[in-house]
Amino acid sequence: MKTVIRQWMRGIVAALASMAVYAIAIGCYIALMLLVISMEEGGDNLTGSTASLTQAMVLLSEGSGFETDAVTLTIIPLLLTVLLIWLVETVVVRLKALSIHAGAAGLVAWLIINESFRRSIGGGLVDPQWLILLKAALIFALGYGLAAVTHSDFLKSVNAKARELLSVQALRSLTLGGIISAIIATLYLVAGLITVIIWIVLNNAVVVSIFNMSGMETGSRILTTIAMLIWLPNVMIWAISWLFGAGFAIGELANFTLWVGQSSSLPAVPVFGILPEPVTSGLWRTVAMCTPFAIALLVGLLTLFLPQGFRYRPMKVRDARMRVPVVLDLVYPAVSFCISAVFVSLGFTLLFALSNGSLGKHRLSHVGVDVMVSTRTVGHPTALGLAAAWLIALIGTALVFSIFWIVGKTKSSNVAVPTASSANAKLDSDVSQPQKSKEEQG
Repeated sequence: MKTVIRQWMRGIVAALASMAVYAIAIGCYIALMLLVISMEEGGDNLTGSTASLTQAMVLLSEGSGFETDAVTLTIIPLLLTVLLIWLVETVVVRLKALSIHAGAAGLVAWLIINESFRRSIGGGLVDPQWLILLKAALIFALGYGLAAVTHSDFLKSVNAKARELLSVQALRSLTLGGIISAIIATLYLVAGLITVIIWIVLNNAVVVSIFNMSGMETGSRILTTIAMLIWLPNVMIWAISWLFGAGFAIGELANFTLWVGQSSSLPAVPVFGILPEPVTSGLWRTVAMCTPFAIALLVGLLTLFLPQGFRYRPMKVRDARMRVPVVLDLVYPAVSFCISAVFVSLGFTLLFALSNGSLGKHRLSHVGVDVMVSTRTVGHPTALGLAAAWLIALIGTALVFSIFWIVGKTKSSNVAVPTASSANAKLDSDVSQPQKSKEEQG
């Protein structure tokens, strides 16, 4: 019983410590930003809103938006969400609160904290009570589950069970399928980050002009710009959709694709200044839209031929005994590539959905991407690139086999020709021999 109570206390302390560190860090930054804005811009002291704004930001990072008279904000700051999940995982591991009892007690404490935040804010929250608590529970469960999976014997037991049910090659195919999808997704996100950096470099003058129009001083500019970084993953995901050809929209006010950069009456928000202009060069548009295909093709080829991957060797078809095994070796990469394409499509469907939100109730009610269109833009080239890599290996094997088959036939025909001529010569000698004997007798 004492052990169970000790685990309950560890779970509660883990929840309290995680929320305390997270909320205090956000609150201190918000207080500093509001103080600097109040000092530079004049007017009322804005630091009195620190507590309510901090609580609202905590709930927003868990997926629950809020609305005021001026704005409705439901775009989840994915950077804060990831940091919160990582913080919960780190604290749980540090306190060794990995048991089911600790997780249940920590979840209850986490929900109590979030309910107190909800009541302190009062009105203005978009979601009902049950949905707010459900989203909060999901965040804590993700952090706790990540800690339990990575720092317990769960993965070892799953691996041992999989080894009993599957062959070594089948298990390797599943593992490589997950690794390939993770590599491709990471490269896509890097491409999105590079695209956002290019937008910032090209459109920094527009951002400066918006700051000048709003009359913000240097300190306010720096702190608000840093605050906008919490939505950097969202913009990266929109940039992926834009780069691959699907684009994104800021409500009904603006639509951005490789071909169109239309906007009308956008709010004077500095972050909107980095949004891109259309690409005028047809060549660069083609290069951008071919990026997912090229990445998937390159990753697929490297996985096929590198020793860390499948180590496929088409030259083995020279040996007649190895021809059937070499062809069968292409089955496992095909399975891995199918798994990878499915994982990438499902993963980016979730990312596209999480990156969307709203900034208002009417014309700004939907900000972000069209989930289905963007998923097709990412999923189809990925599947085609992996299929092309597999076909290249198959065609290469067929070519190697054809070359060696032709060389073998040529050698056999060269050996057969002198044999036939020698046989004809022997036949002629046998025919002429009796004639010579008759002449000698005569």
